[in-house]
Amino acid sequence: MIQLHPRKQGNPGNYAALAPAVTLGVISAFEGFAEDFLATALYARGSSLGQIAAKVSMNNPTVAVFRDKLIGEFNCISSKIGVGFALDVWDPPPVGKSWWRQVQIPWSDAVSQADGWMQVRHCLTHGLASGWRTEHWPGPLKGKATASSVLRRMPSGTHSLALHGAITCARIYVTCAAHLADLAASEVAEKLDWSQVPEFPLLDVKPAS
Repeated sequence: MIQLHPRKQGNPGNYAALAPAVTLGVISAFEGFAEDFLATALYARGSSLGQIAAKVSMNNPTVAVFRDKLIGEFNCISSKIGVGFALDVWDPPPVGKSWWRQVQIPWSDAVSQADGWMQVRHCLTHGLASGWRTEHWPGPLKGKATASSVLRRMPSGTHSLALHGAITCARIYVTCAAHLADLAASEVAEKLDWSQVPEFPLLDVKPAS
């Protein structure tokens, strides 16, 4: 979907619908992955199907929820989480400016921003915001994080999602999922292959013809 976007400055028109679509798609995929991975890891460790069923149920898991679930089952990974982790993302421009800035964030910021993106997902899913225009986003539906904390702030006090934001969301959820899963997989003597997972590059990269 990102490849469909013209990636040009100015009003994207109908292409603005791609940003919320990417955000919803990535977070939904993460939620399914979190449950499936935990179930597989527990099975590899020797847990029974009954034990697995009792432990894998997660309602809209964030990166923090996935982390805590894995720590609860593989406690020894706790001290390794976030070590050597750094992720390049887009930082929304200040009010009145148009250029997004590339920044590198540590694990703690990735986890907190993931909570904010989950609030974006809640607002989109429940029809509280459209995601394709500048608008007011409501406060947190769960927890303390707000959707506005990760969105671009506009002069009117409203916020917008934009493709840059959707790419940041995707990079956070994909990279955090891989980081946590790799640590847990090592505890059951497995090595994961992420070569088929989209990379969501910050800059426009066209597929080879």
